[in-house]
Amino acid sequence: MKNRHYKKVIEIDVSKLEPVIAYPHLPSNGHSLSQAIKDNIRVDQVFIGSCTNGRLSDIETAAKIVKGKKVARHTRMIVTPATQKILEEASKLGYIKDLVDAGAVVSNPTCGACLGGYMGILGDEEVAVSTTNRNFVGRMGSRSSKVYLANSAVAAISAISGYITDPR
Repeated sequence: MKNRHYKKVIEIDVSKLEPVIAYPHLPSNGHSLSQAIKDNIRVDQVFIGSCTNGRLSDIETAAKIVKGKKVARHTRMIVTPATQKILEEASKLGYIKDLVDAGAVVSNPTCGACLGGYMGILGDEEVAVSTTNRNFVGRMGSRSSKVYLANSAVAAISAISGYITDPR
């Protein structure tokens, strides 16, 4: 490999960056997680998974956060692995058991809840934290529902607390 010389090197300490959550109704409507916490947003549903964020690492993160805890009484938690292979591996590693023991429902790999097709359709005025990549009006159900986009750690801890919460 050749020795490379750059005009400028920029180093960023990402540990000092604050997580961002996308407010309804656009993925680009990003706000700091601390703002969401100040807004005290109650969560009716948490959805972790789909083809975009149903990786084994996402499921592992969620399982480790909820292990030994229970999903808030007023909150539903749905987990959808991206593929059958990921579902099988997550089962072998005990992640699925930890999620189910916490009160989550685990579905087969599908586009169901992500696009409001079935299982997890949001009702009027309901609020969801989702790890999917879209939060347009009516995306997951009722046109009056609100979908906040977050990573699997924020989603999992929010399912436990029942409010958008910082996993740190």
